[in-house]
This record gives sequence, structure tokens and C-alpha cells, in this order.
Amino acid sequence: MSDRQGHGWKVVLCLFGVLFLGVADNQVVSPLLPALRQQFGKTTQEMGYLFTGYSLAAGASVLLWGPLSDAFGARKGLIAGLAVFVAGSSVSFGSATFAGLLTGRAITGIGASLLSLNTISYAADYFPYERRGWAMSSIFSSYFAALILGVPIGSVMADYMGWNAVFATAGLTALGLLALGRWLLPDRGARVAGRLSTRWALSGQLARYLGFLRASRTAGALASSFFASAGTTGFIAFVGVWLHDSFGATGREIGLVFLASGAAALIASPFAGALSDRMGKRIQFIASSTGMAFVLVLVPSLRWGWLLFAAFGLVSLAAAFRQGPMEALVTEVVPAGARGSFVALKNSSSQMGIAAAALVAGILFESSGYPAVCLLCAALNVAAAAVMLLMVRGTQL
Repeated sequence: MSDRQGHGWKVVLCLFGVLFLGVADNQVVSPLLPALRQQFGKTTQEMGYLFTGYSLAAGASVLLWGPLSDAFGARKGLIAGLAVFVAGSSVSFGSATFAGLLTGRAITGIGASLLSLNTISYAADYFPYERRGWAMSSIFSSYFAALILGVPIGSVMADYMGWNAVFATAGLTALGLLALGRWLLPDRGARVAGRLSTRWALSGQLARYLGFLRASRTAGALASSFFASAGTTGFIAFVGVWLHDSFGATGREIGLVFLASGAAALIASPFAGALSDRMGKRIQFIASSTGMAFVLVLVPSLRWGWLLFAAFGLVSLAAAFRQGPMEALVTEVVPAGARGSFVALKNSSSQMGIAAAALVAGILFESSGYPAVCLLCAALNVAAAAVMLLMVRGTQL
């Protein structure tokens, strides 16, 4: 279906909002950690389980959503994801114990995995190829808009109204987007209707996933995604606690750090996409990951001030310069008919990397401090670049 009705911008706006919600909800947990740690009496390492549980739930469940999205349609997947997201946010909001909050975050992770996968799938189905670059760039700029708006607003809200209010707002926003999605998103229907019991049978899908793991290019793309996600999230997850413990930063001040870094990335993101089309997405991913590793090593040595803000800005710039190229590259290393399944496996790989990084970084933070966390994340980014260089080859990439 081409965008003949001129409603493309409405579709982009709706999908932007969906992705914005998922990203902001995950990122805002970092500045909430000091308050959560105090209320529940947990260590920083134990607070890292919030990220691990969320990511494990998202990474495991998304493997089911790829074939189901193809069978029943991405719109239904988006609606289902928003409904699950509302349920998870409600549990998080009403949690009086750490176990309850952990359960709520795991449910939210399942919903978020549906949202991420089906946002990509719906946009790819709705927009013709000649407009898909514009659409994807506009939708995925929500990652950095979430840093600018979602995290600072959530941080201020938590300071004045408590952390519960952040999850309540996320749930109410998801309800609004659910209604908006039913109104603005045309039902594309099933892309593989009638083949769910054969082509998408469990054994066949497992064989397809194993095939991706055996081939060098696809296995390399999956490993790069794992290391890149781990190297970014391990750094972000505990930065709020580090800023609070080292500099006495309030939730509002931590939100300003995210605001400054997100603004830099949002401005640069369109230019990053255009540059990758010229110099090559693979090369840009390698260069950006290497540059991020270098900055991460420097961050713990900086004092509170403009140099620290500039360093966070550089980390976000590196993320912006590799995110678009990575998403585009992932859709190019497999045939069009296998993209849904491969994106699902790639998202699962990313979530597993996030879960592992949060767990290991929490242990390192308790035992050796934040500098050890940054060294770990720098090594993970170098690994992402090395795998991309050695395993993901192709002149068109």
C-alpha cells in the first residue's frame, strides 16, 4: 500500500510516539535508581536487576513476535504491545515491594518488545521504498527526543511527585497511543496469511534462526548488535547513581545531563544518516563504536561541569552516528522475505546484551566503582567494531 491518501505524516507521528514511549520508559529508570535504591533498601547491583529483568523478558518474547507479526499484521502487534505495556506500567505503579516492581518491569519489557518490532515492520509495509528512508529516520529520531524530553520530564516528576508517578504517566500515555493507533493506523492485514501452520511452524522458525547464526554476515550483525547495545546500556544504566553519589546531583540535574546529550544526538541524527549513505554504513558503525569507546574511558576522570556534559554529548553523538546505519544494515544482510524474523532475532540479541551488561556492570559498580563499568563498556564497543569489521563484509554495506 502506497501512501496515496497523504496520511504518511500521521502514521510517522503515531509510530514516533510509540517508539518514544518505549525508549523514554526504559531510559528514565536510570535517574530513578537513587530514589528506588533508598526506598527498597537494595544495593546498586540489585537495582541492576530492573534492567536485566526487563531485557530478558523483552529478548525472549520477541522471538515469538516476528513470525506472529507476519501472520497477523503489525498493527495488531502494536495494539497488543500497547495493551501489555499498560499492564506492566500499572503493576510498576502499584508496587510496594522490589519484587513487584521487578515483575512490572518484566511485563513492560514484553510489551516494549512488541512495540519495537512492529514499529519497524509497520513502517516498512506502509511506506514505499522511495519514501522509507525519510519515514524511518523520522521515526527513529524518537530515541534522542526521549533523552531530551522524556528523561528530564520523568526526572523532575519523580522529584516532585515520587517515582510511582513516572510509571503512571507512562501507562496513561500508552492508553492514549492505543486509541490513537486504532484511529490513525490503517489495518494492513496479514503478510503471510494462511501460512502460519506451515512456514511459521515452530520447528521451521527455529531452523531459520539457526541459519542466521551459522552464516557469517548475519551472525556478525547479531554479535555487533549484542555488543553495541551492551556497551551503551551498561554505561547509561548506572550513570544516574554515579552522578548522585560522586557529585550529589539531584534527579533534575541528572535529567539535564540527558537533555544536553540527547539534544546533540537529535540535531546530528539526520546528518548521520546522510553521511552513512555516502561513506558506507558498515564503516560508519565501526568508526562510531571506536570513538565511543575512547570517550567512555575518559568520562570517570572528569569533574562536574561543561567538560562532563560535553563528554556525554560525544557519547550520544557516537550513538546517533551508528544507530541509523546499523538498522539499515540489518535489513540488507538478509533477503526481504526473512527480514521480520531477522529483525526479531536482532532485537533479541540486543536485549540479551543489555541484560548481560546490566548484570555485570552492577557487580563491577559495587566492587570497583564506575570507572570499571566504563572500561567494560569501552571494551564492548571495541568488540562491536571488531566483529563488524571481520565478519560483516560486503561492498554494498
